[in-house]
Amino acid sequence: MDTCITVWPMPKHPRWYDEGMRESLTWVREAGFTHINYTIDGGSSYMFSTYEIDFTADMVRDAGLKVKTLHGSNGRNHILEVASRKDATPVMESRRDIGSVHEWQRLGGVELLQNRIDMAAALGAPDIVLHIDMADEVFRTVQSEAAFFDPFWKSFDALAPYCQDHAVKIAVENLMGASAETWLTLYDRLFARYPADVIGLCFDTGHWRVAAGADDMSLLEQFGHRLISTHIHDNFGTLDDHLLPFEGCIDWVKVMHAIAATPYETPLNLETPADRHSLAELPFYKRAQAAAVRLEQMIADARKD
Repeated sequence: MDTCITVWPMPKHPRWYDEGMRESLTWVREAGFTHINYTIDGGSSYMFSTYEIDFTADMVRDAGLKVKTLHGSNGRNHILEVASRKDATPVMESRRDIGSVHEWQRLGGVELLQNRIDMAAALGAPDIVLHIDMADEVFRTVQSEAAFFDPFWKSFDALAPYCQDHAVKIAVENLMGASAETWLTLYDRLFARYPADVIGLCFDTGHWRVAAGADDMSLLEQFGHRLISTHIHDNFGTLDDHLLPFEGCIDWVKVMHAIAATPYETPLNLETPADRHSLAELPFYKRAQAAAVRLEQMIADARKD
């Protein structure tokens, strides 16, 4: 049975980007996973060189794994990228921004996403996940919506043929910080404007549980036909805990039935880091694999009904 888990860098290793990652991939495969979500510099403005892209593709292939998805970058989402050497003051990096009104900055964001698409194509991943940080105020007026989206549309218009040429889609992830209604409106706008071979939905179970509540499956009910990527993790309904499934309060029977009703191609992608469970990597991956198998079986059973 195919299963997938997110692989993050482990900075405790002095060469976390190659030797450390190779070690992690070995343990992921030993635990029984067949696929990974590659999340290195997922939200930063770091640019992968062609040499690093080729090296990474070989490293994943040597580990006997396939790449289900790649965490791309953030369209407009400030992220802690660097810190002062002297006082550890956090510095937010957002110079590459596909939603910027400053043309050089917006084009830099387009270039960053093209770099992630290049990486995904080399890894054989069908999509990259994108964050678009939203607030309810965006849809308050026609003017506020236009001010927010006009730069985005220019960026996506430029990215659409690049996606099609590389056979890599952009999966826009539902985040927190806005109401469920705002996210539904965002996807309505995106999917009305761009075809399925350009943009799809990345459904994050933990984020939706916080934004929409316990029983709401409206995101999948309305836009499940565009579901191409998943971030599967659990929480207790308030914080973005990123726990393994069955260790929080999410109703996994309800969620799996909702996903099973869509054309989503499994495996699901577990997005839970080992440090949330105070376990070493290999024991964590084995524990995660058991949860992944259980979920995959739930989807298989639901699709038989």
